[in-house]
Amino acid sequence: MRVSLHSRLPTEDAAQRILFAPPDQGAGTLGDTSLSAAIYPGGHFRSEVHAARRLAHLDRLPAREGLQEFLRHENAFAPLAPEQRASLEASGSRHAVFMLTGQQPGLLGGPILWYYKALTCAALAREWAERLDRPVIPVFWVAGDDADLDECNHVELLDRRAAEVTGELRIPFPDAGRPLAMGERRVNADQLRSLLKRLGAVWSPDVLDQLGRAYPEPSTLSGGFLRLAHSLLGREGVLFVDGYSRNLRALTRPVLETAIRDWEPWQRALRKGTEAASAAGIPAQVELREGVVHAFALRQGERHRLFAESKAGADGKPGAETVYTPDRPAHDLRADLAGLELTHDVFSRPLAADAIFPVLGHVLGPAELRYFAQLAPLFLAATGDMPLVQPRMTAAIAPEAAFESFLSEGLDFPESLRFGPGALRARLTERAWRAHPASSALPASPNEKWLEGLRKTQARHFKDAGPLERFERELGISWKRYLRNLEKAAYASAAPRARILFDHLRWLGNGLGQDRHLTLGSLLNEIGRDGLAKLRSEIDPLSTEMQLFKYGGE
Repeated sequence: MRVSLHSRLPTEDAAQRILFAPPDQGAGTLGDTSLSAAIYPGGHFRSEVHAARRLAHLDRLPAREGLQEFLRHENAFAPLAPEQRASLEASGSRHAVFMLTGQQPGLLGGPILWYYKALTCAALAREWAERLDRPVIPVFWVAGDDADLDECNHVELLDRRAAEVTGELRIPFPDAGRPLAMGERRVNADQLRSLLKRLGAVWSPDVLDQLGRAYPEPSTLSGGFLRLAHSLLGREGVLFVDGYSRNLRALTRPVLETAIRDWEPWQRALRKGTEAASAAGIPAQVELREGVVHAFALRQGERHRLFAESKAGADGKPGAETVYTPDRPAHDLRADLAGLELTHDVFSRPLAADAIFPVLGHVLGPAELRYFAQLAPLFLAATGDMPLVQPRMTAAIAPEAAFESFLSEGLDFPESLRFGPGALRARLTERAWRAHPASSALPASPNEKWLEGLRKTQARHFKDAGPLERFERELGISWKRYLRNLEKAAYASAAPRARILFDHLRWLGNGLGQDRHLTLGSLLNEIGRDGLAKLRSEIDPLSTEMQLFKYGGE
């Protein structure tokens, strides 16, 4: 199997542009600092000054007692690779700092984007451990507390033979409507075997065996994902934590109790961060809702959002507060707080991580980078400093046949990937029309000679030119519509030949978008474990550009 880097494509969005903006850009726009410092006060890893500031802050804090034993317990689910054992040993050092990333669990590994995050996290930890001459430990936080079953329990096939697999590719749960954490979602072995058998129409027995072994009986959706991630990342030295583990929830409880007690100041700080990010051109990733408390109550494994309400007294001053869940709005949970199990949400999770680890930095996807901008004022108010952030790497891998197919049509494959299927269809339609005999026989606008005669007749018999002006305008619109329909008809004749081009784009998730991407199983099936190892050796984990690879051969 040949795997090689073909090209790099820019993927920088508004958040990245602001994060890496020079110090003089936007100075004074949102206060006295640069725009980058105002939105991302933790800074980034292209600056040794940012790293030195963060380290000075961490070194002033008390040592985190019991951290090594906590990590030992969290990683006892599978035998550790030598690199992981080294990370675990180093985590006991008073000078150890941590690099964090994470993702919600995905069925059978889910989209491969989490793998890119972990590679960036591990590479960044290695680089800065050498530069700082102190341990920097990469940690992957699996969100086993996530309750979004639709997102976590689904396999989307982008394979070219995906149509051969019918029905929904998920594990059926009779209680799918319950907001259960993924750490509570027990995988039925018979249903898993049934799903793998259906996927056998497109995936090899070797891939099915590798994926299936990650779900021994009994297993949960998050447990299976943890074992799959561990099998790929052990040699990177990555350690894991489960966001649903009892030990983790116990360590983060003080943060969550603060989130309940100070829900109003938290909301004000988040609103301030959201408004600042919006003013800088970064859209809000997470909508702020009135009365939301940034913690969940856990009841029998179900995650219930907490809300709060502050009622004014008769004199207009702040009165009684109530913390409740929507199913029991009249019951104030503050009296039950000591016995209430709690877990974090998207905004309290980074603060929870900061309570457990001396965090040097976070590796983030595009969506996370946007909500970290919203979070900045709250994080600073709560801790006095903020970790550095690094955008994760991303890659696309396509067969050599894809490049050849586009080249045979006179098209550039990387350019088509960058602009997606809509732009490709428009370009192919234009080419099909230009090659059609009718395109040279029909003018781009209605016959000007005929219209000129019509104008003379109108002028001779009528003083009011309004009807003719309306007619010309409507005729021009109708003519363009007529030509567009002819262009589509010309394209339809060429569509069968072009279909393979769209199949290649579909394999890559239809361009550079975040919503769809190759699943772990699809990638393993296409290039195998040896191909994945070669891909890993070619990848630059610290690049923020899209790395486009091509593969082929045996």
